[in-house]
Amino acid sequence: MNLSTTTSGVSRRNLVKGGLGLGAAAGLGTLGLSSCSNEGRGGAELGNNASVTRPDYIPFEGVALDLEGDDEKGISGAMLNYPENPQPVLDGTPGDGQDIGFFVPTNTPAPPGPGSNAFWQELDERLGSTTSISVVPTGDFADRFNTTIAGDRLPDIFSFFPGDVPSLPAMLAERAADLTDLLAGSAVADYPFLANVPPKAWDACIYGGKIYSIPVPRGVVQTSVLFARQDLLESEGLEVDVSSLEGFLDSCRELTGGNRWALPHVPLGFLRQMFEIPNGWSGDADGLTSANEHERQEDALEAGRRIVQEGLAHPDSFTVDQPKRKTWVANGTTPLIFDTMSAWPDFANFALPDGFLLDVLQPPLAEGGGVAPVHMGPSTHNITSISKKSEDRAAALLEVLNYIAAPFGTAEQLFMAYGAQGVHHELDGTNPVVTEKGRSELQLSVKYMAQGPWVHFSAKDPTVSQAQYDASMELGPGATHNPVEGLFSETQSRKGRQIGTTLGDLETDILQGRKPVSDWPKAVETWKKGGGDDIRDEYQQALAERADG
Repeated sequence: MNLSTTTSGVSRRNLVKGGLGLGAAAGLGTLGLSSCSNEGRGGAELGNNASVTRPDYIPFEGVALDLEGDDEKGISGAMLNYPENPQPVLDGTPGDGQDIGFFVPTNTPAPPGPGSNAFWQELDERLGSTTSISVVPTGDFADRFNTTIAGDRLPDIFSFFPGDVPSLPAMLAERAADLTDLLAGSAVADYPFLANVPPKAWDACIYGGKIYSIPVPRGVVQTSVLFARQDLLESEGLEVDVSSLEGFLDSCRELTGGNRWALPHVPLGFLRQMFEIPNGWSGDADGLTSANEHERQEDALEAGRRIVQEGLAHPDSFTVDQPKRKTWVANGTTPLIFDTMSAWPDFANFALPDGFLLDVLQPPLAEGGGVAPVHMGPSTHNITSISKKSEDRAAALLEVLNYIAAPFGTAEQLFMAYGAQGVHHELDGTNPVVTEKGRSELQLSVKYMAQGPWVHFSAKDPTVSQAQYDASMELGPGATHNPVEGLFSETQSRKGRQIGTTLGDLETDILQGRKPVSDWPKAVETWKKGGGDDIRDEYQQALAERADG
């Protein structure tokens, strides 16, 4: 598999112009990270976060990356080839040897159970504990997680998306172990792989004046970008030219025909970037405005409606999940896709044609004349807590999470990501290439339990790693950030999902022609009165508190 990157507009070679993809994967929603960890979380339940000391940052220096990133900018480093003969950096087994229960989201099919899963069995052996792992599809995760909380059935370790949890600080105070004494300041040195997590990521874990979680960091790889099947386009003598909205729509028309559609889904995120609609919110403590209110929302929705009306998106696009859409890209049914940077390496898990090549393009300004900035994704993918019922084991369970978060290039990380050599992966030079057995058995979502800093790496082709790195370095510095990232709104946690879903349903109705675009402003007013204005006020207060800190 080969992948390349292009981040500026390119000219038409023969027939096709433009290009884009589909909706982005979910991350933290409105809860992300801030540059100041101890202030600006908002809401009456939060207590005094000014007294919390963020865990010290102690970068792991045992493995040097080929291409260094920039943690302050959220840019991930890269490795062109896996280090030869990776060495273990921890002695013995972590934890206390007792059974451990996990609850964790997944974006992949469920793996075989422990009785028929060699990776799971070896994981238990290496952890020195028997594990019970509930792997829940992300589409069902919010409901399952809240039902599990309501039934008081949280296991020892639970991973979740903060934006899915109503009254999050209260839930954590009631159900999660206080990890402050174990992690704050220099205490985190007892867990060196957790100390290796970029500092910004910890802001997602501090509530009520306490550290309740560990973060799963990401950075720029949660930013959504346009991917194009460059190998397919080149084989037909075509080239993508993202010069304007109309150029993009021309591209979609020319790419659609027979059993092929340009797009697997209406890419509203990409369209909104074209029209320079803000990344969630715009403004500061003196005045915030929701992106929902932006004057060009109706233009973006109208463009999306045209895509559906003209049959430029796959007819099943509203009823399938993201893995299915990626399958369409892999087999050429839809040559363009808008997805997160972290989805890029996932294509290695699909059946790909020889010479498979992805290209990355920035969105154009809708009227042409330049490129539009992408929306920077949240710095943290999800967070992981330890149950209050297991608080007496918290130090031991943090040892387990520390082990799982092993840095790239260590023997521990090699196993966590690629399993056992000869069983779950084979070596191509020094690079671990996952086998069919590995593709099935490795899907235990350990990467959502804990993880070190993201490293761009492709076991099959170093040019992929270079391309991913180049794209992140090109897109990251100019990306727009959500100003409320890292802040908490009680109204958002309780009502944001409900009122947001109502707007989302209207989006779908507009795209499918069941409702007019002109319904959008009235629906936004209803959103504002139903909680949106309160969310704005709470975020403004939180921004002011953060500035004072």
